[in-house]
Amino acid sequence: MTGCVVPGCGRPHHARGWCRPHWRRARRGAVRPDDPIRDTAGAPSYFALRRRLTATRGPAAGRACAECPRTAYLWSYDGADPDERTDPSRGYRYSLDLARYRPRCRSCHRRSTVEPLDAERVARLYRGGASSAGIAALLDTSPNTVLRLLRANHVPIRSRRRRSR
Repeated sequence: MTGCVVPGCGRPHHARGWCRPHWRRARRGAVRPDDPIRDTAGAPSYFALRRRLTATRGPAAGRACAECPRTAYLWSYDGADPDERTDPSRGYRYSLDLARYRPRCRSCHRRSTVEPLDAERVARLYRGGASSAGIAALLDTSPNTVLRLLRANHVPIRSRRRRSR
């Protein structure tokens, strides 16, 4: 056989009449020809690129952090690629250019990849009655980060309410 048996597929045969993506689907369950198979056009996913980066440049652990005197923990994208990609499942930004990654410690990596919080929005939500835990869950951060931001912007912090038993 030369091609996949799924109508309209056109990929080369791999096993039992199917191309590689349809064969993988068949092993997991039913092959559904109407469900499209994501075509990445040869571009690796975020996680495949991380594996490629470690295989090419070696592990970042043990190197010096690019921003502080500590020891690096992992490779971190510098955020400067004009052809930046975004992982569709988790929203991680990444680059296909392996030279755009720097070894960083955990805290420097977290600082460089986390979007800064909008102080006005956090203050508006807090003044509107939302708790620091609720704001933290909404903005995917910790309640302590929310409280630190509120204090830095001179927003009065409410006392903790204790639940009666």
